[in-house]
Amino acid sequence: MRELILGASGDHDACGVGFVTRLGAAPSREVIDRALTALARLAHRGGVDADGLSGDGAGLLLPIPQELFRGAARQLRIELPSAFGLGMAFIEKGYEREARGAVEKGAREAGLQCLGWRTVPTVPSILGPRAASTLPLIRQCFFSSFEPSADFERSLFVLRKRVEAECSGNIYFASLSSRTVVYKGLLAPLQLREFYPDLDHPDFTATFAVFHQRYSTNTRPTWRLAQPFRLVAHNGEINTIGANRRWMRAREARLREELRVGEWFRALEEDVSDSASFDNALELLLQRGYEAGPAMLRLVPPAWESHRVGSRDARLLRNFLQGQAREQEPWDGPAALVFSDGKFVGAKLDRNGLRPLRYTLTKDGLLLVGSEAGLADFAGEAIAERQRLGPGEMLLVDVAAGSMYRGEAVGRLLRSPTRRRSGSVPTRLKPSKKLSPAKISEPKRAAAALGWTEDQFRLLFQPLGIEGKEAIWSMGDDAPPAFISAVRRPLWDYCKQRFAQVTNPAIDPLREAHVMSLDACLGSNAVLDSPVADAQQMRRLEAKLGAVERIDITFDASAGTDAGLRAIDRIRRRRLR
Repeated sequence: MRELILGASGDHDACGVGFVTRLGAAPSREVIDRALTALARLAHRGGVDADGLSGDGAGLLLPIPQELFRGAARQLRIELPSAFGLGMAFIEKGYEREARGAVEKGAREAGLQCLGWRTVPTVPSILGPRAASTLPLIRQCFFSSFEPSADFERSLFVLRKRVEAECSGNIYFASLSSRTVVYKGLLAPLQLREFYPDLDHPDFTATFAVFHQRYSTNTRPTWRLAQPFRLVAHNGEINTIGANRRWMRAREARLREELRVGEWFRALEEDVSDSASFDNALELLLQRGYEAGPAMLRLVPPAWESHRVGSRDARLLRNFLQGQAREQEPWDGPAALVFSDGKFVGAKLDRNGLRPLRYTLTKDGLLLVGSEAGLADFAGEAIAERQRLGPGEMLLVDVAAGSMYRGEAVGRLLRSPTRRRSGSVPTRLKPSKKLSPAKISEPKRAAAALGWTEDQFRLLFQPLGIEGKEAIWSMGDDAPPAFISAVRRPLWDYCKQRFAQVTNPAIDPLREAHVMSLDACLGSNAVLDSPVADAQQMRRLEAKLGAVERIDITFDASAGTDAGLRAIDRIRRRRLR
């Protein structure tokens, strides 16, 4: 049994997320203290176990506090180089020796040296029974590179992926980077500072901090699934997650070749939340040469098709999004995302803007972005700007330069590392204005064979196709599911859409054209106005591409299930030219 800690209004039931920074300032304790204060004020957004103490998860993502870790390393007689990597590892109890051995072996193979390990100071006595019973060993490890000229982040990424593949879940890296570190756990917000004494150390300073309080909706709360992840903190759901994961796995062979890794490489971690899979996808784009801002726009694009193009920045933004749409399907759903790669920190909304993100900027450069108001005290501060992000909008901060970009201004930072394709303008295949209806001798028999009923024709097709109006249909459906139906049902009737567990308003592309598009990109060559293509569009597509193949998906029904399975296997093994 779990209960929800409610705020005064009693209507908050999603994750809390945000970040704090002071533009252009040196690392400070102020940033850490403000982030922890903001996190504590998000407590009403988090779920807790019935024991009243085990939270769904809370944490911080921030740049590595150099002074703290150099001092901690000296106490362990570890001499850190000017550039070092830091891993924050959760190790299953009883497997520490094997896990350390795998990490040190993998480091050598990745061109790295493991300099030593640190037991992270913790206070387990504050944990609730559930959190305490699943508490892993929390260790930090330090790395240097044998080749200073090598891409340090790439080497650490390859190391982590190799360890993930070989250790079967016995070790999990909350972070492994030369830029950032993540402190998180199966904690309530007020427990984070107390559980990790490092967070109160005078040398624990930062230029920015991303904070997150989790309310678990789609997966059970665990130490590993607490957020922030290595790059992202997320509030919402990714409704397209099934297709997104399948596309990522379909790209694995190409990614292995591009990243020069072996068959052991997996693009996505197993048995994780939708947010964790998104974090994996973002990380892969960074490893392919994208910066954080362009990578986020590629994965979570705004509905750019109907936006007016005026300024040069707007044209750059539109051109980038248009090019990326031909190569990348969106990770879509109601989402507020806060992210950082250590160089940039930013926030972004999904194209519909169904999750709130607001920000306050003071005249002396203090910037706080959060999922709600009241996360910080600004008494005595001169406010320069107080606003909220709109649908699909992104706010981006260059940490080193102290520059902030919002809206169209993000366009000047966009750069795609992918090759420019020849024939840059795709052909738009418009639907036919006049279609010659097919001649069917026995239309009712054909409809029955396709699974259409008299009720569907009368209540659904007739109003839509003949009268040109919306069909009248009940909100409920008393028809039995296809798999227990007494009548033969078509194949598509066995497929049901999975909806997010958190209720969202109904949206359709006619009423919400400013944030939605039905365009379907077919590679870089063609675009359809809708994912449903008519016969003329198919003929034009075949003529345009010149390499369209027709795949026979039929089989002898009299041969039963075995024939169907053989047909599926035949299709799966077929190589398209």
